Order: sequence, then structure tokens, then C-alpha cells
Amino acid sequence: MIITIIKNNPCFGNIMRTIHLLSRRYGAGPIKAITILTLITAVDNIGIAAEAEKNYKFENKLIKFALFPRTPEQMAAFYEGRDFPKKAINVIRNACFITAGIRNLGNQKIWLNLIQWRFYSTEDEITRINRQKWVQDWQRLDIPLASQATFGWTLLPETRDLHQHEPVGGNITLLPSEHPFTVEAIFETGEQKNGKPLTVKIENVRCAQNKENTP
Repeated sequence: MIITIIKNNPCFGNIMRTIHLLSRRYGAGPIKAITILTLITAVDNIGIAAEAEKNYKFENKLIKFALFPRTPEQMAAFYEGRDFPKKAINVIRNACFITAGIRNLGNQKIWLNLIQWRFYSTEDEITRINRQKWVQDWQRLDIPLASQATFGWTLLPETRDLHQHEPVGGNITLLPSEHPFTVEAIFETGEQKNGKPLTVKIENVRCAQNKENTP
């Protein structure tokens, strides 16, 4: 049953790679590693459109791409449920979280690289909070290593290759913006990244707000 739940998740590829890493690094057997991951990954959060007030989707013969903005309340509850300290929750509440789900539908490899993504409005560029910035914040606040690892596993990878029909999912974090913005994601393609670049553009994306803060 656990395997079925994980396999149906968009971040299945991430999870299986992490299981392998846990088994090698800590001597944990696969079942133990799977048990850990069911508790700490975003299985109940990533790619579940029913929970999102609004989602943004794009699909063609090459890629399936969806964004699901999360409210500060949702993200605080998610990480509080995993015993994050209050000082970490306070930082999390002040970021814009958007869960991304991506699946390679084509016959050739595509390459995820968040440095090649842009987030911009008619007002300005929107700053993405990358993985390294979060690590620096957690170290500055002396957040427990277990919580740091949990948080890292719920982020969309900074870089990843996606084989045919392979999915990936995770959270993108931005500095909050009150304005609608465009997400422009560029993927290199081909085994040697020598194919025609694939561009996905979704407009009028908004950071989600708690209901009491919604106009």
C-alpha cells in the first residue's frame, strides 16, 4: 500500500532516489526508508488539485506542467505537523509557496534547471528563494538537521533530468508579490541537451492568501 501511494505521487522519481540514498548513507533498509519518507515528504500536499483554490496548467505532447499556489496557513500547518520549531514556521509564513508538478510526456529526455526559470510581473522580476538561501536561513536560526532535511525533500529540485514519462514535483518558493506574475520555465531537451528548448509560460499567477486576507 505504501508503495502504491508513493508511486501515484508526482514526485515519485525524487522519492525513489531519496530512498536509495537513505539506504546507502544510513544503512536503512528500503522498507524503513519508505516509512520515513511517507512521514516527511509532501505526499498529501504535492499535486493535489482539489485542495487548491486555483491552479495553473499547461499540457502538450511533450510535457504536462501544473502550478498549485499554497496559502501561508496551509504551509504552516504542513510543517507544524512535522514538528518544525516556531521560528522556522514564522519564516515559512513569509514566503510564497507554489507546488509544481511536471511530467515528461515526450520520447526524449528533458532537463529541469530552475536557474533557467523566470518569475516576473509588469512591475518587476519576482525573486525566487533558492535551496541554498533556505539552508543559510536554517543554519542561522539553528534549525534541527532533521527539519532541514525534511524541508529540502519538499522543494522542487534545482536541477534534474526527466526521462520519458518520468514525473517530478515539489515546492517553488518566492518572495511574496501582491501583483499577478508570469512563470516562464525553459527546459533543455535531448540526451546531450542539444535538442530544441522547450518553453512553458503561465500568466496571471498569484501567490495564495489566507482566506481572511483575501479581498
